[in-house]
Amino acid sequence: MTRLEGPPTVPLLGNLHLLPNPGEMHLKFMEWSKKYGDILSIKIGSSTMVVLSSPTAIKEVVDKSSWAASSRPANYLAGLAAGGYHILFAADTALLRSLRKTIARFFSPSNALHRVPVQAAESTQLLYEIITQPENFSDSIRRVASFTSPKMQSFYQMLHRFLHILLPGVYPPVDLPPVLKYLPERWAPWLAACRRSKSEMAAFHMEHSRAAELNLEDGPLEEYDIFSYTGFTLVEAGSDTSAAYLLSLTLILAVYPEHQERARREIEAVVGIARLPELADFKHMPFVEALIKEVIRIRPIFPIGVPHFTTEDILYKDYVVPKDTTIVLNTYSVFHNPEIFEEPEVFNPERFMKSEHGTRPGMDTDFRDNFLFGAGRRICPGQYVARATMQLTTMRLIWAFSFSSAVDTKTERPIGRELDFYDPEFVVMPYPFKCAIQPRSNEQRDMILSASKDAKFLLQRYEH
Repeated sequence: MTRLEGPPTVPLLGNLHLLPNPGEMHLKFMEWSKKYGDILSIKIGSSTMVVLSSPTAIKEVVDKSSWAASSRPANYLAGLAAGGYHILFAADTALLRSLRKTIARFFSPSNALHRVPVQAAESTQLLYEIITQPENFSDSIRRVASFTSPKMQSFYQMLHRFLHILLPGVYPPVDLPPVLKYLPERWAPWLAACRRSKSEMAAFHMEHSRAAELNLEDGPLEEYDIFSYTGFTLVEAGSDTSAAYLLSLTLILAVYPEHQERARREIEAVVGIARLPELADFKHMPFVEALIKEVIRIRPIFPIGVPHFTTEDILYKDYVVPKDTTIVLNTYSVFHNPEIFEEPEVFNPERFMKSEHGTRPGMDTDFRDNFLFGAGRRICPGQYVARATMQLTTMRLIWAFSFSSAVDTKTERPIGRELDFYDPEFVVMPYPFKCAIQPRSNEQRDMILSASKDAKFLLQRYEH
């Protein structure tokens, strides 16, 4: 067997000293993959991390060997902040496998259709908020993507703080060395942050689950409570994903008016301007579908995703990925590989009109269009709901509004925004940017205002 290659190490640290800021991690991994190949090994202290940077490597190591690559690496901060019950970071246990099966059924393609009326109401609410307060479009996207209920807003903010704790570089890698776990709280600010996060979650679930029986502070949760807790974490993950995508979409529509105009013409050819687009219309809009895929490709929401952890040795080509190894899927590298995509740094939806996956001829063999949602058994169970939200909201935003770069009042020139101007959080989205948004016609504006009344009535039942 061939030894996995990787950058040179130094004693004790391994490659830790070579790792950049969190927001640039995917770029460093892509740089190394060009030198060491689509599977490479790095050392984080004494621990081994394997980075996968091609569709074939991900398919062979994680998809086909999911039985051995479905766990998560131990994360002391995640365990401290969430009691070990956050579905994104939980180890592969019998309870988690049972939980995933239940969640997969709940979010199956057929069951996802039952949520369409709510998605339609949410997208209508977003259109209404943008019409009434276009200067606050970014806040509207974040708010509507995470539900309009004040309680759900509170939950969203709480879990966003939790995910921020886990972002590499925010706090020291407490697992390396383990002695950091035992520092007094006055010397370890991460302890206070984690305990505060855990207390917030406990308080929220005390109110919204089986209040008398649920207490994250006192001990293990019963299975019923874990299912309930997991449901809320899925809501948070979905809302973050939707908001990040919609903000990227808005930025791109403003920067590339020619693609926006082509999408508008296609939408109006299907639905006209006398009604709002519905999800059933999407199958007749190949360019809008290509536009969505290209937004996801050029700026993936999860550039490196959540790490996997091996529980057995895995063979790939002439290599062995050892047991107890952390696996990182470098989605960004997959989407920006010039051998797979022609001119990968250019935003070009047309590539998806020529090929199902937008790839060069002959490169589709191991490619799939859901790399954004992970791989193997840990692939996001809510991907069908997320796709429907992206499709419906994209159609409606382009149908309703004209997006353009805001104009600087001093220079009278458009305020541009580079596509690499992104916030390096756990879920990657653009930094705040200005955008000029105008309704496409008075008729469409009035239609949105009228439809918003029915949408608000439907959403009221979820605001408790």
